[in-house]
Amino acid sequence: MSSFSPELLLSALKKKSSELPQYAHVPDIITRRSLGLKTPLGSTDTLISSIYNSFDVRQSCRSSTFDQYQGGIFNLEFNLDGRLLAAACEAKQVLLHDSGNQKRIKTIENAHLKCVNCIKFLNEKTFATGSDDTLIKLWDIRNLNNCLKTLHGHRSWVKNIEWSEQDQVMVTSAFDGTIYSWNLKENSENGMLFDKVFLMKGLMRMKLTPDSKKMIISTTSGYMIIIHDLNLLNLATDLRSFRPGLYRLMQKSHQAFPVVVSYNYLFSQKQKRNRIEFIDDFPNEAECISSLQIHPYGWCAVSRNINREIDEEWTAVHDIQERDAKEYEEAYEYVEECDISEENETSDDEELPNSRPTDLWMGNITLEEYMNDSTEWRPHQAEMAITNSGLIGMKASNEAYFKQHQHERNKLVKNLSRLTHYIKEKNVAKGFIKVLSFSPDGRVICSPYETGIRLLAFSRNCQELSECVPESARPLETILETNNYHRDVVVSCKFNPMHFQLVTGCLGSEIKWHQPVL
Repeated sequence: MSSFSPELLLSALKKKSSELPQYAHVPDIITRRSLGLKTPLGSTDTLISSIYNSFDVRQSCRSSTFDQYQGGIFNLEFNLDGRLLAAACEAKQVLLHDSGNQKRIKTIENAHLKCVNCIKFLNEKTFATGSDDTLIKLWDIRNLNNCLKTLHGHRSWVKNIEWSEQDQVMVTSAFDGTIYSWNLKENSENGMLFDKVFLMKGLMRMKLTPDSKKMIISTTSGYMIIIHDLNLLNLATDLRSFRPGLYRLMQKSHQAFPVVVSYNYLFSQKQKRNRIEFIDDFPNEAECISSLQIHPYGWCAVSRNINREIDEEWTAVHDIQERDAKEYEEAYEYVEECDISEENETSDDEELPNSRPTDLWMGNITLEEYMNDSTEWRPHQAEMAITNSGLIGMKASNEAYFKQHQHERNKLVKNLSRLTHYIKEKNVAKGFIKVLSFSPDGRVICSPYETGIRLLAFSRNCQELSECVPESARPLETILETNNYHRDVVVSCKFNPMHFQLVTGCLGSEIKWHQPVL
């Protein structure tokens, strides 16, 4: 009687599955494990790839003729254990679904005065919502008839809500350019205590890494900001008077403004907290970086941008990890100093009480006009205004600094190249932000793609980024593309943090559930 041969059995199984797609090796992997054989190199990638390649729609949830129309589904968020899904709606509603059976279990009518933009679960029982009405509301899933608290502070559309685990505070940002941290455990007579930790013009999105040690900010001016070694308690103090927009203007013009150059220390490796770094390498002439998500391990940031003419959209992946100190030390250039004339300044005797020097012309256009599909932006249409850059009248205060740091006077920090992957998107539904999503293992990015989605990976077999870091930026791999799965353009998507489950939402008040079909 011949002896049993596991390898012979595997050979037979392979013959039976020879007609399956190349990625479908799940029986092979399971059989090897049951026989106690070693897992072949790359088998995990093969298994993961086969799962993501087989994602398909399993359930559709849309408003019926008897339901109130919810408008666009602007944001989707699972709770921490993945059992509950919350949807932020254009028509001021918040929808709650059971992710197990995909049934809607609650509709919060008039959750806000205007459209709901973002949702964030803070713990197992509490979530927060942000809206165009400038308000943030806290909700308890055990009683959704009324919100727990309403937080006032922002003066424009609230677009991001984050939770800092290390500081135990909620961090929010809005189109007013402010970032607030909220201590939810303490109240004052006037309401919830909060601190304004950062302020800048052109702030678009703000995200924290999972360990809360970095803050990533996207802007409407074609660059992003990394704040390394984040310390929220001292952030406002450390970055007081720092103007990112002016520093970026120096970099683009290759001219040094002494008052701005004096903030070079914020970019230095010697800065042990709240160190600044800019990202400006994009595959296109990026202008408004409208969507931003962070890798679940904090390795990279994925963003979606549009150019100034609003006729192109791109998704880009940037490495946000610490680099070798030597790279930063060599990333600088010496440029010509810009001579700011002070001829417009008057003497102390002639100066009027409310007068102030104005020295920079700025072109202003509202975000609504910028994002409006019907508005064809042209430079001559922008509202022109003059502003005080802070460059005039501060010469004396900087001379003492440059006497001690003469080599810094014309020194300008250069931005490191951080782009790793990119892909061009379809330019549809202009004026609406398309929200990206990372899979919980960080191998796949879901990107809204017209009336469907694309699942994008760093390599064809869905390797982790750490295993396929490219020497130079290269296109993302499309491993799955769905078309016409929604009745309108998809603007939001979210992976379940615990299971192989994906949810997408469109402008047509429709939510679809996707999962593997093996």
